[in-house]
Amino acid sequence: MLIAVLASTMTVATLMATAFGLYEEARLHRSRPETDRARAFRTERRLPVKWRDR
Repeated sequence: MLIAVLASTMTVATLMATAFGLYEEARLHRSRPETDRARAFRTERRLPVKWRDR
């Protein structure tokens, strides 16, 4: 009986840790495209055209 309780407790703990890890991973991947989107459309500050002609 004790072994069954310990096994079920370990199973539940493993599933909770997996769910938390997947949640954190998804959160990190959601935040990356937002920072990469600015680079994709080249919205960072550009040098003036006159400066490039030198």
